[in-house]
Amino acid sequence: MSAIEISQHCRAEHCLPKLQGESKEDVISEIIDTFVASGALSEDAAAELFGAVLAREEAGTTGIGKGVAMPHARASDVVEDTLIGVGLHLDGVDFDATDGAPVHMIFLIASSDPDEYLRVAGRIARVARDDVEMKALQRQTTAKAVHKFLEESWSSLNA
Repeated sequence: MSAIEISQHCRAEHCLPKLQGESKEDVISEIIDTFVASGALSEDAAAELFGAVLAREEAGTTGIGKGVAMPHARASDVVEDTLIGVGLHLDGVDFDATDGAPVHMIFLIASSDPDEYLRVAGRIARVARDDVEMKALQRQTTAKAVHKFLEESWSSLNA
C-alpha cells in the first residue's frame, strides 16, 4: 500500500492537533466527530461506529505503548471506505496501554475491509515505532501540519 492510498483515508480535516477530551471515550468521540463534520460519516453511522470502537476497547486495550493508541472498528458495515482519524493530546489520556503510559497520539481506524484494516494498521504501527518521528509528530500544531507530516512519514517507508 502506498502513502497515497493511506493519505486518501486520512484527510487533513480528520486530524486534531489538540484533543480536549479527558478520557478515551471523549477523544474517540472527538475524532469520530471529524468524520461527521467532513461528510465522511452520517450522525447515525457515527453513533454505531462509536459503539463498535468502544466494544473493541472493552475486549482489550488498543494502547500499543510509547504513547500511541489505535482504537478501531474493522469489518464495520457503517463505513464504505477506510477512514483514519488522528488526534494528539498534550497531557495524555488513559487507554490502559500495554506499557501503562498515557496516550498522546490516537490513530482511529474504521474499515469495512479487514485486509485493508490490517495494511493500514501495519503502516501506522511502523511509523509509531519510530521515537524520533513520534516526537516530531507531537510538535505539529495544525490539522494541515499533522496531515502533511503523516503523509511524509508514510511515504518515507519502503513498504
